[in-house]
Amino acid sequence: MNGQRRFNPRLRLSMLVSKLTPETRISGFQPPVSIPASTTTNKTGFTLIELLVVIAIIALLMSILMPSLQRVRKQAKMVACQSNLKQWGLVWSMYTEENDSKFPGYMAGDWMQKLVEYYSNSEKLLYCPMAIKTISEGAPVRYSVIEQGGQRRGSYSLNEWIYDSYDTGGGRKLEEYWRSTNHKGLNNIPVMGDGAYRADGQPYPTDEPPPYDGDDGFINVLFMDWTTRKVGLKELWTLKWNAEYNIAGPWTMAGLAQPSDWPEWMRHFKDY
Repeated sequence: MNGQRRFNPRLRLSMLVSKLTPETRISGFQPPVSIPASTTTNKTGFTLIELLVVIAIIALLMSILMPSLQRVRKQAKMVACQSNLKQWGLVWSMYTEENDSKFPGYMAGDWMQKLVEYYSNSEKLLYCPMAIKTISEGAPVRYSVIEQGGQRRGSYSLNEWIYDSYDTGGGRKLEEYWRSTNHKGLNNIPVMGDGAYRADGQPYPTDEPPPYDGDDGFINVLFMDWTTRKVGLKELWTLKWNAEYNIAGPWTMAGLAQPSDWPEWMRHFKDY
């Protein structure tokens, strides 16, 4: 017993394993692999590239949405402008009902102030919300505050032919005044609308188009039936401004007006 080599099972197993080829080793046996600590940590922020991509997407969305938002805001202001004209329709309705359907005599450029008892001197009623500055202050003609004699006169112009007037200055004829609401076709007789240079005026069918540029093709108008609507710029020559007004005048399609007759800035607007 003392001269014999003692059997060591662990040593024997180690020798067998070392002689095995990779193909003959037990399938699935793999030595443990150490994993770097950096691969096990979670990301906590954006990379520079990711941040730039987010900014680019936001900028793209803003470029798409801003024009739409501006159009919505502009449309809201135009609706408010028409709402003001409807309020003026109530003012004129009350006045004519109290005066046997008659309009007042000539009131000149301060007609708004002379009707103040019917609208409680509401400053908001005098101006379209889109009219903030005068033309001399840089406002576009389409949405400008009317300035006469150094004073602001609101932003609406009155049709002088509605007056119960006997003024024949400037070639006016007494037969041209409307004087009252006792007429047919009230829905085509303008009372007032968006203004520009004057607080009142007396249109004629031969009046030439204005030379300025920048309008969007229409204005808001209050008619004698107290309704309001948008009116095309060229359509203005087809409205019944006075009792003898020719609605088929030289600036209408019925009067054989040609597109080339209009100033260049108006040629793309709808013809009437």
